[in-house]
Parts: sequence; C-alpha cells; structure tokens
Amino acid sequence: MRYAAFLLVAVSALCQDRFYRFQVNQDGLSGAPDFSSLNRPLTPADQVFVRDGRFFTVGPDLRPNTADDRRLRLFGVNLAFGANFPAPADAARVAKRLRKLGVNLVRLHHMDTSPDKDPATARSILTQGPYPSLNPVSTDRLRRFLDALKSEGIYCNVNLHVGYAFRPEVDQVPAMPDGKPIPTHSKPLHIFHPRMVELQTVFTERVLTALKLKGDPVLAMVEINNETALIDAWQKGHFETLVLGEYRAELERQWKAYQERKAPGGANDGALVGFKSGAPEARVNEFLLFLVDRDRDYLRRMRDAVHRSTGPLVPVAGTQMNFGGLLTLDSHDVLDYQDSHFYIDHYNFPNRRWDSRDWRIRNSSSVGSGLASFLNLAFSRLAGQPYTVSEYNQAFPNTHGAEIDPTLAVFAAFQDWDSVMHFAYEHSQNWDLEVPSGFNLASDWNKLPSFGQAAWLFRSGAIRAGKPVDVPVPAGLRLRAGRERAGGRIAPFLEQALGIDPLSAVTHPVRLAKDSSAAVPEALKTRAPAGRRSSTEEFTYHPEGRLFLLHAPQAAGVFGFGRRAEAGPLRVELAAAARDFATVLVTSLDGRPLADSRRLLLTVPGCVLRSYESDPPRPLKLVNYPGTTDWWTLERDKGFEDRPSGTNGPGAPPAWMERVECFVTLALKAKGLDVFPLDGAGKRLAALPGEHVQRRPDGFRLHLQAEGQTPAPWYELVAQ
Repeated sequence: MRYAAFLLVAVSALCQDRFYRFQVNQDGLSGAPDFSSLNRPLTPADQVFVRDGRFFTVGPDLRPNTADDRRLRLFGVNLAFGANFPAPADAARVAKRLRKLGVNLVRLHHMDTSPDKDPATARSILTQGPYPSLNPVSTDRLRRFLDALKSEGIYCNVNLHVGYAFRPEVDQVPAMPDGKPIPTHSKPLHIFHPRMVELQTVFTERVLTALKLKGDPVLAMVEINNETALIDAWQKGHFETLVLGEYRAELERQWKAYQERKAPGGANDGALVGFKSGAPEARVNEFLLFLVDRDRDYLRRMRDAVHRSTGPLVPVAGTQMNFGGLLTLDSHDVLDYQDSHFYIDHYNFPNRRWDSRDWRIRNSSSVGSGLASFLNLAFSRLAGQPYTVSEYNQAFPNTHGAEIDPTLAVFAAFQDWDSVMHFAYEHSQNWDLEVPSGFNLASDWNKLPSFGQAAWLFRSGAIRAGKPVDVPVPAGLRLRAGRERAGGRIAPFLEQALGIDPLSAVTHPVRLAKDSSAAVPEALKTRAPAGRRSSTEEFTYHPEGRLFLLHAPQAAGVFGFGRRAEAGPLRVELAAAARDFATVLVTSLDGRPLADSRRLLLTVPGCVLRSYESDPPRPLKLVNYPGTTDWWTLERDKGFEDRPSGTNGPGAPPAWMERVECFVTLALKAKGLDVFPLDGAGKRLAALPGEHVQRRPDGFRLHLQAEGQTPAPWYELVAQ
C-alpha cells in the first residue's frame, strides 16, 4: 500500500498546468538531435557474419575471418504488421527518419500474422490462399523499403514464424478435436507436426528468395520462431490444453521413436503428460531431452532452409531465452546467436486480450524496481555467441518510460551485448500520428528526445565493456531448471541454485558457460550493502535510492527518483513543482570529454499524454482502473463512458509533455555557455537568458523549463 500511495501522489502531481504541447518533427529533424552521422550506405563489405562470438562485417576483401573484418553493434527498432510494407512514397522518408535516430537495424516482425484478403491492403507478406501464398504487393513494397534502408546504412532482421495460425481446411493439416480452434499462432504444434514444419521451410525459401536477399548485405540476421518452444510449452503446462487429438498422437509417435533410438528394443512409454509430480527424476530428464531434441530438429531444418536461400554466412537464431530458459542452450546449439525479450509494465488485459479500451498498467519503473529485467537478461547470455535483445519497451502511458532506452543502452554496452531493438517503431502505415499510441515509438514524444543519444551510447564506444565473469551451467543444472519449470526466470533460478547475487551484473558483465565444471566465482556471490558501481567506473545503480547514475567521460545522466542527485560532472536538483522523478542525460557532440566539450546535447523529457476532447483540449488523466487502487489506466474518452479505459491506441491530439523544472549544474571548463532550447525539429530557439545560465566555481548552473521560458525536452549547449 505504501507503493500504491506513492504512485497516487506521483500521478496526481501531473497537473494540467505542468504540461506543454510538444511533438518531434522527424522528417525535418536536424542539428544536435540528428544522429545520421553514425550510418553510411551499406555495401557488399558490410555483409554480417559471426566471428569470435560477435557480429562482424566481412570488410573490403569480401571474405570472412580476415584482417579487415569489423566488429558491429546494432541498435534497432521493430516494425510490425503493415508497417513492414510502407507505400513507395513513404519508404525513403521512414528510412531517413530511422537513420536520424541512430538506428542501424530494423526487425521485420509479424509479417505472417494476418494474411491479406485483398493484396492491396499490404498488411502481411501472405495472402489468404493456402500457406505460404505470398502477397506480391507486400513483397514488392518490402523490397523497395529494404533498398531505402540499405541506402541509409540500416540492416534488417527477418522474422519467419511469428503469428501465422494454420487453417486445417486450407492448409491440409489436422483439425483440433471437438471443434476447438488451432492454438494461437499454432504454438507449439508448428514445431513438431511434419506438414506444418515442411510448409514453414517452403515459406522460408519462398519469402527470402522473393525478397532477393541472397548475397544482399542488408540482411543482418534471421529469427526462426518467435516466443515459443516445446520445452517452454511443457514448463508452462500447455501440453494438456494445446497438444490434443491427432497432434497428441503425432507427438506420442515421435516420443516412442526417440525412445527406440536411445534404447533399441527397450520398453516404450507413450505417455506425454503425468510429469507434474511424482515421476522419477531420470524419467522427467529423459522427457525433457526428448523435447530438446524435437526443438533442435525443427530449428535445424529451418536453419538449413535459410542458408539454402541466403548463403551459409547469415546468422540464424531460434526463439528467445526467456521462452525455454536454460534448456534453450541445448536446443539451440545448432544456431548462431541467442536472443531475449523483456517488457517493463506490459499492458494487462483483465477481460479480453488486446482490448484497447479495457487495459491497465502498474505505472512501474525499471530503475525503481531493482532493474530485475536487466539483470535477468544479463544472466541469460551464452558465452561464445552474439547476444541480442530483439524486443523491449516501457510503453505509453507509463510515466517513467523515458528511462528505458538510455539506461538499457548503457547497461547493454557495458555487458558487451551485440544488439538491442526497441519494440516497436510502428504497427501500421500511419507514419504521422501526433500523439502516443501503444508500443509505437514513432509518436512517443516521451522517448524520442533521448533515443538518438541512447543509440550513440550503445554504438559509439562511449560506454566501455567490462571484463566478463562466467557462470557455470552444467547439463545437470540445466535439466534441474527444466524440471522445476523455471523457464525464463533464469537469474532467480541461479540465485536459488548457485547463490549468485543478480545485482552482481551491475558490477560485472556475466555470461553462461555451458557445460563448465568450474566453481561459481565469488565475485557473483558478494552482496554489497548499498549501491553497485560498474567495474569500468562509468555508471552506478542504487537500488534502495532507486537511482541509475551515468558518469562516463563523454556522457552523464541521472535516471530515477529523489530531489537531488550527482553523476560525475552533472548535478540535478528538481524544482519544488516537479514530480519526484526525472531522466536527465547530457552527451558530448564533438567527441571530447564532457568537461572539455564545446557542443553538447542535454535532454530532460517528461511523461507525455494525449488530449481529452474538450474545448479547449486538456491532457487526459491517468486514473485508477475501476475497482482498484494499485492499477492505472487512462480516463475514459468522450463518447466511451461505458468502457473501463481510454484507448491506448491512436487518440485525440494534441500531445502534452510534462514540464520537468530543474536546476542542472555542469562542471565545464568553458568561460561561457549558451543554452538553446530546441523546437520539435531540433532547431535552436532563443538562448536562455543570463539569469538562467549562471557561471559558478563548480561549473554552470542551468535553470531549465522555468516559468517564462519556452519549454523544451532538449537543449543544445555551446561552450565559449
């Protein structure tokens, strides 16, 4: 109740007079927030492959594993559904937008989920003909878009099976018994049913060939299967409800064949269920290894289809570590890299899934809740392979959402991960929304001001990687995690099984050492009484103070709660009118350390709300979900008073940004400092007056977003 009471105070503090109208002009963006310089057009030398457990490019000699290979990090966004197929008039401008944000990877997601009845709709790579019938309009649009991305230095990540649900009457696969529908997205039937697997290999070859991706450097990687595995379905207890009828019989046949291969002539047990409790440990282990074998066989067949269509160098992943847990290391040992997903405060739908007018959130903070998701990601990384996070978000209208991109960029760079991908840039072909909508970054003015800085932090080397510490995870431990149904809760399982402290990942990069028999390093068991500092001395996390502090040579930031905080050369004091939370980030724009920099970008975004349709319009309120005190939603929209929530999708403009009045002190060596608020296109407005930029012995003290100023979430600082 104390936390709920705190949230009530914090959200109630978002009074209407603390907001100002703001949106980013992405097509016109220039100046300090434009990070286009991170990219250059892709050429054959930029083809991606895996070397030494990392992503590399082949270099000018066009041969892998030679002296001119170059290490590559990828900072990306997702596109979903129709957004994968922009109209020809939009393809180039969307690609240019993404380049300005520092993006060099686009994950093509949910292309298969909603086959088009009318190909001209172009919401899917498929039509409603027998799977896999490709949509020629979508295919042509996507190929044009890939060319636009390539010219802006942006790679693509192709997802294969994401959301397609097989149709028995059309695709000639067995129907479910008793008239039941095929499970959502066909999961997990599509992993083991022979015809479904065969059709997916046909889809793979057909779509990659139609997009002309063989030898094209725009293709960075391929993901086989989104968010599911047989080992995951069993751990979640889904077999009893989803593997039924002819599908149950088919899996039983494969189980018997597996037993015969392992022990020819031995007794076979056709039972697929009954391992909830009481079964001998050895028997459960055998069944788990069978599921691993089935997952591996599916992934191998799909990988081979990818390589037949693209060539052998293209990196291939299976599903995510958090959809299977430690046994994923066994099922995926035929693939090239590992992947994970996470969300902070994902929408909860108490009645009907994805009901945009009946949803709720906790309004929680990643920094304020112990960085649990970050730590779990860290303890999910396998030594010796690239590691990516292909989905993450802290979606609208979470009032702490501005923290997610810069803090993850810092943490991921320190951990030396290979790619992170925000979910999502857009779900539709409406590229010009004026207000936040769901997971979409394209109109989330809360996140966009510091997104380019986050890309720079991750890609530029401004944040140094630490020296990794390995966690031994022998086969017996991996099987134990499966038996105990730990699933994607890897860090909590390792804490309980090995005594590791998850917060040790703040101090050290960590990796899973498969089949290692080494002792657990003491560095992972030591529990500090207070904050944790990275081994590179570039950031500190205070779980009790709920503060993440960045203090690297070219960047400083304060993310989290409290009225005052200091991070290296940066000191932040919130004004009396401000909420007890802020994200303040300053980065050098000229490659010099902050103290010597002549040009800097400082961002102070507040939370963003859309409007209630009143005259005049006002910010929509965040309110308690009906009947609760610890769940939050948007107040009902006009005309929808009978629904529990205002829509979390597109709504009424204009957008309103919270004013975060604060005093920022920067220890700069300059004799003078001009501070320019920037408009939505990144252009300079009138410099702040002298009384708001004071020279002091400890640096320059800036009064930002004060009464009488033109409020802005970003500022260009020019030293004299």
